[in-house]
Amino acid sequence: MAGIDFTTRSVPISDKVLNGGLNSTAGALGLQNNESSDLQNIDFNKFGSILKRNGYTSLTTTAVSAADIDGLFMFETANSGATVASLVAVAATNVFKMDGLDGTWDALTSGISITAGNQVDFATFQNILFMTNGADNPFNWDATRNGQASVGEVVAAISLTAAKYVEEYNNYLFYANVVVSGTNHTSRIYWSNLKDTETWTATDFIDISQDDGQQITGMKVLGDRLVVFKTRSIYNVFYTGDADVPFILPGGGKSNSAVGCAGPFSVQEVDNGLVFLSHDGFYFYDGLNSFKISDRITTTLDGMAPGKYVNARSLVQKNKNRYWCALTASGGSENDTVFMWDYFNNAWSKYAGMAPSAMTTLYTSGEERPYWGDYDGFVYRSDTGTDDYPLNSITDIDAFYWTNWKHYEDLVDKKGVTHLIIYHQISTATLTFAYSYDFDSDAQASFAVDISTSADTYGSSNYGEATYASSGGAVKRRDLPKGRGRVVRFKFSNNNASETFQVDGFGSLPHLETIE
Repeated sequence: MAGIDFTTRSVPISDKVLNGGLNSTAGALGLQNNESSDLQNIDFNKFGSILKRNGYTSLTTTAVSAADIDGLFMFETANSGATVASLVAVAATNVFKMDGLDGTWDALTSGISITAGNQVDFATFQNILFMTNGADNPFNWDATRNGQASVGEVVAAISLTAAKYVEEYNNYLFYANVVVSGTNHTSRIYWSNLKDTETWTATDFIDISQDDGQQITGMKVLGDRLVVFKTRSIYNVFYTGDADVPFILPGGGKSNSAVGCAGPFSVQEVDNGLVFLSHDGFYFYDGLNSFKISDRITTTLDGMAPGKYVNARSLVQKNKNRYWCALTASGGSENDTVFMWDYFNNAWSKYAGMAPSAMTTLYTSGEERPYWGDYDGFVYRSDTGTDDYPLNSITDIDAFYWTNWKHYEDLVDKKGVTHLIIYHQISTATLTFAYSYDFDSDAQASFAVDISTSADTYGSSNYGEATYASSGGAVKRRDLPKGRGRVVRFKFSNNNASETFQVDGFGSLPHLETIE
């Protein structure tokens, strides 16, 4: 910066809140100060910090089966007054269980004929796990026997040979988007007798707007209603309490939602509503209306394959206010990008390095954990450790965060930023800091920042470095030796194995300049 005449004094600027998430849709000057112009493998906390996401580990050293994981679910049963939890996985032609996360997959093969490559839907009712995949007879497991073929009464009474979706609502079991007597009824729902999944009546069904050119793409209970998603609309089914007519759709049941669900397994309950993937992004359904929540990542979603939305897989991590949904990038054949919506901060992130073909959330020992399975038959516990383990092989996590383009309330003059003060948590790691002027997509310079110590001993501390919090926070100064422009953005990154970082904020010192 030597030899440049400044027209104004240096102005210190603070950025203390960084948890606004990705905004790839707004113009470069339209982002808020807390939003990111580009990021990957980044999480946020409630207090404004950004963090490198945690890793994942394989549950076993070998695959469950040499095939896609087509379904994953936590099955809890009441046994002798105690709750027993099993992780259930469907792969190839088998159902597998792992009791108490003991590290052993037990095959459940008795009486089941499963067609591989079809996503499985799950529902728990009366200590039985019911499963459907749209290709085979519905099958179930009650934790005391191996899996078995569809209950005989279903086939005999209604000739149902396949269903895509299953759900329990008000002590009835529901099947939706079914095949009956060889005919597809893509808008039909059937229900069992009250608390009796072995008794079905041929007339206990509703065709929901069967001639609208749409099919049912999922069911989910929300409060007092059973929400039925179709391709471009949403319907509400209500319980009447009448034994003869137990379920109705008032006024036809159609909600005010202008969209439907394009990703059947993207639907998750979040904060007394349902989040789901439609043809143009993610929405939140409150029981009557749908509201779009993904406007800020529309450009990023444009890079996904709409034809693969049907393969979307999701989970909700309530203890950290996170909704996850895995999608396939354009030109790809498998899910390779996980979109994470932090619904406390209303912030989006995207994760790389994962390939989820099925996802679920498991509760064990009072702890909530996210799990997912891949296309090679492995199942992983996520949000743990500092590294990824695809196919049980250690891999570093490539995480980066670009800030918004900062103009410091001036779009006329070029600026030079002399230095940046970085506030971070102490970690045994090296943080890479970089910067770029005037919409240059590449970093003009980058520096390694050791964030493992604070070096703040009185009388011997390094210039510009100090501890700022007894909990382990520290401060680092980094000079920006070259470049200037009308706008600037900064980058924090790390792709080293067994390392993590947390940036709590930064301060910059820009100068306005007149010399071109």
